[in-house]
Amino acid sequence: MFSVIYALLAFPLLTLTYAQQIPLLHPQPDTWNSTLNPASLNFTNTGITSSNQTANLALTLNFERSNWAFSSIALDDFYTSIPSNATTLPPGSILKVQAFTNTTTYTLPPNVALSRIMYTTQNLRNETVPASAFVLWPFLPLSSAEYPGLSNPNPSINSTKFPVVAWAHGTSGIFAECGPSHIRNLWYQYSAPFTAALAGYVVVGVDYQGLGVNTTSNGTGIPHPYLTVPAGANDLIYAVQAAQAAFPSKLSKEFVVMGHSQGGGAAWGTAVREATNPTVGYLGTIASSPTTNLTGEIALHADVVPPTLGFFWAEAIRTLYPNFNQSQILTDEGLARLRLAKEQGMCNSAVGALLSDFPGSDNGTILRKGWNTLPEIAKYLSLCDVGTQMIKGPMLMLQGTEDPAVPYLFTDASVATTCAAMGNGTRWSGIEYARFEGVSHVPVLFAGQRVWLEWLAERFGGVGKSEGGSGCVVRNYTSMAMPAANYQKELGYFLELATQAYQVA
Repeated sequence: MFSVIYALLAFPLLTLTYAQQIPLLHPQPDTWNSTLNPASLNFTNTGITSSNQTANLALTLNFERSNWAFSSIALDDFYTSIPSNATTLPPGSILKVQAFTNTTTYTLPPNVALSRIMYTTQNLRNETVPASAFVLWPFLPLSSAEYPGLSNPNPSINSTKFPVVAWAHGTSGIFAECGPSHIRNLWYQYSAPFTAALAGYVVVGVDYQGLGVNTTSNGTGIPHPYLTVPAGANDLIYAVQAAQAAFPSKLSKEFVVMGHSQGGGAAWGTAVREATNPTVGYLGTIASSPTTNLTGEIALHADVVPPTLGFFWAEAIRTLYPNFNQSQILTDEGLARLRLAKEQGMCNSAVGALLSDFPGSDNGTILRKGWNTLPEIAKYLSLCDVGTQMIKGPMLMLQGTEDPAVPYLFTDASVATTCAAMGNGTRWSGIEYARFEGVSHVPVLFAGQRVWLEWLAERFGGVGKSEGGSGCVVRNYTSMAMPAANYQKELGYFLELATQAYQVA
């Protein structure tokens, strides 16, 4: 009894003692940790005069910079200190390993760990260039206990053999700051990489060439080959091989490739690559909302091509033609805006604000009329189109029928053309095409989460067994539990860093 009374009396005394050590709480911020002023931006020759547009541009730049996990890429030694042999080693070589990346400034789920790697990949001119990627580690990864068929990438090492998912993200931007390993939520957060890791897979997420690491050791710039599937496929395969070399006692030889939008095209491109240049351990591809027929989409839009595409390609085409004159695509005003975007390292949000005075199309103000008929653009587009080529399956396709970015009719056509080309022989293991009625672009990853997680389990669980079935299967999914109108259509949140305990309630 005495001990209980003492405890009751002591509690307020302890509270008074500790109260002076408790820090003052601060309100959840409605601003960000970047304080860029619109007056510091150089709008010379950009044609931007609206005070609302300049204010919005500064606001979105502050938002983007507040979502950097660390400081600018230019100030992060991980990305800027490039080994001198980065262009001479074979593609897939590991250049740098940061086994432990401090996650306190990321907005990751609890009990996942993060690594960053630098490795060698191959660009569109068959040159070796450095690139960066992240590795996301689950607390309880699936292993040979669940998937007994998994094998070691290096049989001489006693490996625990955790299954690997190579992840390819959708459009984040075309400049160095837009690499997901540099962004607090790894860009796609719970739509795919967080979910796959929490399900027990080790996720190797590529930044892509030119994002994150954007120069060679001698300072030569590495443009980002936006939407070109051969480059994206190279990045995925070589990132997996480099991660296996960096963590030889942990990762399985077997892996599945998964991507969305731009990354869906890269994932599909990997299946094309595997048809002629197979990689040991490849188990299949998940391609979600993939960009497979850019030529067709450009033709469909005719003179109302979104200005962002021309803006991005004016920079990206230098991956094929280093000396390309960008004034063939951009007017003087467009060149001035591209200069501003490069100076500030703008990604999706800021470029959207930069071009917000052209919401759907451009009348020749920043993009020259007929730019999309240039022979260099035609050649570039040919590297973005994969919907008519042979693949190595199995492949799972995810597509929403209300996708405004990648119209489902183009995906339908790409699947049909590929299936017709492949026939029903034993050269492949088939395409499973999952269409989700009324579902939009990124949300298809949420609507189809159960489907793709089950498919991953089948691939890794089937190692060492004969792959069942061949040919194409189309499955249409509709909302069943509630009417379609009752479902949340788009993402309605972003992950903000919590700096105090009460903010995670």
